[in-house]
Amino acid sequence: MTAPVLDKTDYDVLNVVALKKMVAAEVVAADTGTADVESVLARLEERGLIVVAAGAAFPTDDAEPALAAAAAHHYAAVREDAGLAPLVDRFETVNAQFLTTMSSWQQIDVGGRRVTNDHSDAEYDGKVIARLDKLVQRLGPLLDALAGHDPRFGAYPRRFAAALDGIDAGRHELVSAPTLDSVHNVWFEFHEDLLRTLGRARVE
Repeated sequence: MTAPVLDKTDYDVLNVVALKKMVAAEVVAADTGTADVESVLARLEERGLIVVAAGAAFPTDDAEPALAAAAAHHYAAVREDAGLAPLVDRFETVNAQFLTTMSSWQQIDVGGRRVTNDHSDAEYDGKVIARLDKLVQRLGPLLDALAGHDPRFGAYPRRFAAALDGIDAGRHELVSAPTLDSVHNVWFEFHEDLLRTLGRARVE
């Protein structure tokens, strides 16, 4: 017997758990705006879609198929929106530029060799940060279009803005730190979320 499709609240919560791989309830609540996250997590755990341990939720192997089925149901109108297609196509180009820019943040060219960026060159780092800022701005039309279908996509601009504000204040770890809500992490999550929403495979 096929399991029932996740309702929208359960989808939103499970989606965040799957995107982050390991996440505390308060982070899920902040990202989704869900009031009673604990009860949703308990429901998802009962269905075998997550495991809650040591104060964090983890997706099980059954999470992705459940999310795929629910996304096809909840986002049918998004997938049929002809106006989104060119925006998504442009995103793939911007995404490639983002990956190149992140590589520039992590490594620099010294005598024709790529070496780890020790971040001692403030002018160089500043130029990379400026490129990242412009790339995030270029996501605006796509995020606005998606938010028109589902307000939850409005969380991404707020998260990008918070990371960029922190970087401007000198917290350069917010460029790419894997354990923070860095620009890199927010971008990665948005990309995965976009693919799931549209039912697309990642372009390698």
